[in-house]
Amino acid sequence: MKFLIVSISLFSFIFGQVSFTGNVVSSMGESRNGYYYNESLINTQIQFGRFYNWLQFEFSDPPELGREYNGLRKLRLEYLNGPLQIKLGDMYEIWGRGLILNSLDDQSIDRDSGIRGIGIVYETDAFNIHFLSGQSDYSMSTIYSPGYNSRTPNYTTTHNLYGVHTEWQLDSHLAGLTFLQSKEAHPVNTFPEDTLDIKNRLLGAHYIYNNSLIDVYVEYVKNWSTLLNEEHDGFTNYLDGRALYGNVNLYFSLFSLNLEYINYRFGTLDPLNRWNNVDNYGIIQHFQNPPISGVIGSTTLINRTSHQTDFNNEVGYKLEILGSISDDFEYYGFISRSSRSNTWFINNEFEWEKEGQPVILPQTDPAANPYKAYYGEISGYLFDYTLHTQIGYSYSEDMIDLAYYSKTDTSKNMNYTYQSAKTIPLHTSFTFSNGWSIEAKIETQWLKKGIWRFEELNGNIIADSLISEFFDVNENPIGFQQNTFMSISVGKSPNWTMAFTLDKISTTEPSFGLDQKEDSSNSLESLLGLNMDQNWA
Repeated sequence: MKFLIVSISLFSFIFGQVSFTGNVVSSMGESRNGYYYNESLINTQIQFGRFYNWLQFEFSDPPELGREYNGLRKLRLEYLNGPLQIKLGDMYEIWGRGLILNSLDDQSIDRDSGIRGIGIVYETDAFNIHFLSGQSDYSMSTIYSPGYNSRTPNYTTTHNLYGVHTEWQLDSHLAGLTFLQSKEAHPVNTFPEDTLDIKNRLLGAHYIYNNSLIDVYVEYVKNWSTLLNEEHDGFTNYLDGRALYGNVNLYFSLFSLNLEYINYRFGTLDPLNRWNNVDNYGIIQHFQNPPISGVIGSTTLINRTSHQTDFNNEVGYKLEILGSISDDFEYYGFISRSSRSNTWFINNEFEWEKEGQPVILPQTDPAANPYKAYYGEISGYLFDYTLHTQIGYSYSEDMIDLAYYSKTDTSKNMNYTYQSAKTIPLHTSFTFSNGWSIEAKIETQWLKKGIWRFEELNGNIIADSLISEFFDVNENPIGFQQNTFMSISVGKSPNWTMAFTLDKISTTEPSFGLDQKEDSSNSLESLLGLNMDQNWA
């Protein structure tokens, strides 16, 4: 009897001190080309006193993106005691604004830049220091390595790294220093295959100032890369770069302004090798995820035309404004511009050559891959905050890739990939007093995309127009594609939500006289009798 009482008391004591939470994320489906996927992620968090434990299990057969995996995927144990924190296992950290370290795990795009090792943090009101050491294996799918597959990785680099991040606080001022070094095993496309030993070092400083009227953040980073030279039994200098980031917020009575600036020059690659991270090294690392000068779109169609930031070499700025029209309505808008820091052309040896000095503001010359975007919206509430409505307008123009540019004293000839989009999103939702809600979204977009051809001879413009990649239902080329996205959702908070979405385009893919493989459709599309080439439900 005494043993039973003691056992019950011990059980109650232990589990009275333990908290447990968890969640499951499952997805399954079939793509239009017949690819079936089924994956589940199980996250558990256990806290016992000063100890915290995180476990993540994955069961994928196969996943939508990535390698097939079944079992324990992630594990972390943390100990917290006052200003001291110790972490063991899989860590995802951000130092400053991510110019040196911003490791993340995004399952939706199969991007995992986490670090497995040990982290020690000591924080007080006036001073904090973070130390980290571990290994990071980064896998990606790339056309620059053999065995390319759009769904599974075909290239992996391994980094053994350590670093320290410190900050000092004095009233409204904060200053910090950061150092991070990685020893990288970098496979390259040689015959026979080889792996290079590279040492990457990053050193940065940042400054923060805050008060009720203004916030200021400035960070500068310098990077060095050295390559192992077996003949001299040591490392020799290979490449260096730098980056500058600034952010200023101004607060007024009825509105606020945000100005953001980037100037990244971690590595300046020619247009042919711009996205080649296999044959080029000592540049931006996967555990760096710096800020961008644009804004991540808040709507489906705007997101599809987002600009791909070149973290190796891009200069740009963003100006945002947010304010109140009345107690119930507000407005928001931004202007964003960016480009490469230099223009490029093909010289007499038929090689890409960089020209001019690096600029500090974005250029408009297509040879520098300029990008610009404007957006404005008005949103607010009606009928005692039960009806919410939002309408906006977006315009973006992107010179994505420079394919060819030659010039002489009397002529210029240039081809580049071009994209522009005008988008109008309208979102409306109504919330009932009993917890029910209904939401409707409709977005319309006019998209231009293709190859822009420019030719000049003796000062006369011979060609300056877009060769569109879009075709109508009769397979005739047309200037733009009209996209429409609609969504209606009904829900009962906080239990469930059900949504119906419809995606429609006005163009079709040309057959060029070839037999086209018939796409698979889901039962809802078949029931509605939709044209599978132009509609998705």
